[in-house]
Amino acid sequence: HPAVPSGLAAADAPRRIDLAVHDARHVRVVTEDGTWGLVRASSNKPELVVVVESPVSQERMHAMFKAVDDILRQNPEVGAYNQTI
Repeated sequence: HPAVPSGLAAADAPRRIDLAVHDARHVRVVTEDGTWGLVRASSNKPELVVVVESPVSQERMHAMFKAVDDILRQNPEVGAYNQTI
């Protein structure tokens, strides 16, 4: 399994994530505690949509968003997206 993204590497964070690419339409990352992030193309705009959820806490949800956001912003070829929390 890939390493836990830096935004999720807190001492209490799970040590494993699962990464799945589905039909080249979206990528989903799921941690052991059930926190997940999804990146997909918008169906009606030329931009990306980022969705995150956590059954554990708002903090974990925010950490997942930060981890995904950090990766996307390191890659300018991704282009614009307007997702925030």
